[in-house]
Amino acid sequence: MTHLVLTRPHTHAGKVYGVGVRVEIDATSADWLIAHGIATLEPTAPVSELEPKPLQRKEPKQ
Repeated sequence: MTHLVLTRPHTHAGKVYGVGVRVEIDATSADWLIAHGIATLEPTAPVSELEPKPLQRKEPKQ
C-alpha cells in the first residue's frame, strides 16, 4: 500500500475527501492520483524520529 496526501479535493465511491487528507491505497491508484496532480507521496519521518529515545531516569534524593 502507498501513503498519499491529497493536494486537491477528490471524490471516491461517492465520498468527498478534502485537501490534506492522508490516504492509503494501492500502487496503481496512487500513480494515477499523482499523475493527475491530485495527491503527493506522504512525507516520511526522518529515521532519528522513528528510533525510540533513551529513557532518562532520575535517581531519588537521599
